[in-house]
Amino acid sequence: MTTALSLANTLGRKTIASAVGVGLTAVSNAVARDGRFPSSWFVAMQRLCDEAAIDCPASLFGMRGDQ
Repeated sequence: MTTALSLANTLGRKTIASAVGVGLTAVSNAVARDGRFPSSWFVAMQRLCDEAAIDCPASLFGMRGDQ
């Protein structure tokens, strides 16, 4: 099972931060807070995952209606 923590560790927090336009702390906070990334990060992170040939489950993002 892929988790936000494992995805952040695999892609790298600096890479994620750069791709979504936030600081490193924001990435770490997203992982620590509730294990979900903001939904607005999904498209950029999906691209990173595609480039790395890894899965990017939508369940790791705070999509509306996704409880």
